[in-house]
Amino acid sequence: MSKQSSLILLLLIALVAQETAKCVTVAQDLPENFLKCKRDANFDKCLVDAVNHAIQLLKSGNKEFGIPPLEPLSVKKLVIDAGNAPINLRQTLKNVKVHDMISTSKIQRYRTDLDKHLIICDSKTDRIEMIGDYEMSGRILLLPITGHGKSNITLVNTKIEHRLIGEPFEKDGVKYMRLKEYRVNMEPKRVYLQFENLFNDKTLSEGMNRFLNENWETVFNELKIFF
Repeated sequence: MSKQSSLILLLLIALVAQETAKCVTVAQDLPENFLKCKRDANFDKCLVDAVNHAIQLLKSGNKEFGIPPLEPLSVKKLVIDAGNAPINLRQTLKNVKVHDMISTSKIQRYRTDLDKHLIICDSKTDRIEMIGDYEMSGRILLLPITGHGKSNITLVNTKIEHRLIGEPFEKDGVKYMRLKEYRVNMEPKRVYLQFENLFNDKTLSEGMNRFLNENWETVFNELKIFF
């Protein structure tokens, strides 16, 4: 999943949090049909319900907040530049369409500590399918790889931890939390990789795709920082 895709979920988290406890700043108030939470003992549970509700409301986009349709989500360009063993790879993905990410995502848990300006969100996404054009060259697990064409990267049953680290500031006498850092960690149950036209040779391409899928966990763990 691209960082842009992850940021869409972050935006949903931030939009809801803005009205819940004045903890994340957004320019506009939330739409009336968004659920809002009070900062009380049920705050974390309420956030789970509110953001899951917001995800469904925003699937088709929202002009007021400048959010485009999210199914599919369009990503113009994603560059992967890994230079450490066992993978040394330069890969560019263009014109990517991300399917199913929003419709199959569900927030499972919040752990908030607003006094320390920390929000941790656990979510699960059943399927993330990224289809686009690719160019790549380099080595994967000591094997050379090169090619260009169509690609499909699909993540299945992915657990995602979103960690929002903020800092306080005050505006018009109201205390807010401003986002300072956003970290995301993804743990898929399975990743399927398909790159057409590797080596400009059908037989070699089929063999390399088979190798990539047999070693998907190693490949993904080395490259996931770029997604």
